[in-house]
Amino acid sequence: MFELENFEKAVDRLYSLLKRTDESIVGIQLSDDAWSLKEIVGHLIDSASNNHQRFVRLQGGSLEGFPTYDGERWIKIQKYNHMNWSLLKDLCMNFNRLILRVVESIPEECLGNTWSLEGNTFTLEWLVNDYYRHLKSHIEHFQIRTAEINE
Repeated sequence: MFELENFEKAVDRLYSLLKRTDESIVGIQLSDDAWSLKEIVGHLIDSASNNHQRFVRLQGGSLEGFPTYDGERWIKIQKYNHMNWSLLKDLCMNFNRLILRVVESIPEECLGNTWSLEGNTFTLEWLVNDYYRHLKSHIEHFQIRTAEINE
């Protein structure tokens, strides 16, 4: 099913990283095509928001055509660099804690429910595992960007 302990460790790792990040650097954008630390966290909030909907809705049955999202567009529209850092990191962490609770209570019989969009089909089980793969990749992204800013 799921590696809940590893999912919890990823969320704890993210929280630790966000807590120790100096607020003075979180809005720095190294180039037009490089997300700031705030924008990386904003993207994680968007991902949590979209996936929370999928994880809950898919427990009621399969979904056909439920929308995806365009991460770059959402970042641009929401202007995360102008938002309060404390708000962003708290929202990111609390949303991910909520998702952990949702995931740990998914009935096994729902894991095969599917989300189909534009000829692609994904099971709920695959989506949950992919969500945590994505989260881990952006934890690394955050660490790399922090190092780049501090060079």
